Amino acid sequence: MKNRRLLFLSLFLSAFAPTILLSQNLKMKSVRIWDSEKSNFGGFVDLEVVQGKIISLKASAPIVQTKYLLPGFCDASVTLGSNARGGKTGREEISTYLSGFLAAGFSHIESVGDPNASNLQTEISKSKWLSPIITQSQKPALYPELALRKETLYQSGLSGSPDSKRNRHLPIFLKEVENRGFSQTELFAKRREGEERGYLPVAYTFADKTSWEDALDTGFAVIFHPMPEGTNLYRAQKRDFRWAPMLSIMYLQELKSNPELGKEEVQIWSRLHSVFGSRWKDSLSWEGDEESSEKISFSQYKSTFQAEAEVGKNLLFASGAGHWGLFPGQAAIVEIRLWETLLAKPEERKAEFVNGQPGFWASLFGSFSPSILSTNRDPESVSQIRREIIQTLTLRTCSYMGADHEGKIRVGGPAHFSIHDENPLKRASGIFPIESMVLGGKLVYTPKPTKEGTAK
Repeated sequence: MKNRRLLFLSLFLSAFAPTILLSQNLKMKSVRIWDSEKSNFGGFVDLEVVQGKIISLKASAPIVQTKYLLPGFCDASVTLGSNARGGKTGREEISTYLSGFLAAGFSHIESVGDPNASNLQTEISKSKWLSPIITQSQKPALYPELALRKETLYQSGLSGSPDSKRNRHLPIFLKEVENRGFSQTELFAKRREGEERGYLPVAYTFADKTSWEDALDTGFAVIFHPMPEGTNLYRAQKRDFRWAPMLSIMYLQELKSNPELGKEEVQIWSRLHSVFGSRWKDSLSWEGDEESSEKISFSQYKSTFQAEAEVGKNLLFASGAGHWGLFPGQAAIVEIRLWETLLAKPEERKAEFVNGQPGFWASLFGSFSPSILSTNRDPESVSQIRREIIQTLTLRTCSYMGADHEGKIRVGGPAHFSIHDENPLKRASGIFPIESMVLGGKLVYTPKPTKEGTAK
């Protein structure tokens, strides 16, 4: 029975994709791969993988129904211990959580704020779970020194010992109290101290204006969370710092106040992410959520994100998966849809009315629809916005994380890539959904085959 299932899956894949084998060796004929240098898909090539490495990319004859390959995406900030419903991830959920990243094309993720992930790595190997490649930041430092609960995940200051099993990223959580701000002399000294010890200090500002400005003024090279309205950026700051906006965290909080619109969004996410659609779409409770007194309005940050288009090339990608409503893979879809909508040029936006009234996206972002790109646009004149987003998901964020494939599909590099049956630059739904995911030359995700005659 097992052999019969394997044979059926192999036949299914050969019918819908170019010769994919369930091993670390594979050949794909007449595909188009992402050229990171040109920010576009190249011509038709035959790709061959042996023992998980790409050994050749040879020019091939064009075909009508080709496949498009994007390098494995990188997500620079996730929390695996939170289940996105406000609780902790149970052991029985972990394998599904890991597959959620694969189902959105992610080959590498970075855990921030989780306990030591070495036990998880052992469990993944022991249970033979399919998983993206996981790295973990150093234990975050918390400023100011707030009251810390027993068995906290955080360290106060930089006094903790480095963990050789984690990477060199040192998150520093900056949360001002009563608009007092931080001692810039101390903050500068702490950043220098981290760098001298071989770390890359990374500021998490929790969308707080004082924290944002203090982090910039004391030279932090990488900043997470939305940029607050009115933040002043000097030209050198715009050129030098890297920014992961994580707008989706605020956006989900905004949706909580409108359950009906939240449910509409759930249907969209379900169509774009198979694991979310099959496992998580009914798990979010939109009813009875009390508004927090500290709730931060998402609309406060959208205009700043649009206005600072100059720093678009400095963006890093972080989905914030683990926060309420943000599941693995689905969180990336939420974030990318926000980016595309907010970065669209005014002349590309269209009015949106439902029964004579502005729709939700119009009320939230202004009078335009989230549909940005024309579906019949020539493949060589596609939106620059989507090209830049792909570069952020791959080249820029993977470089920041030190991913082994460097965010590229290249000869000699590991075979980490997602497979798409349409050009993601032209497709109306955007970069997502993916058709399949290959990690180290091995097929690690593909939608379940359906029997002939049944609904897909």
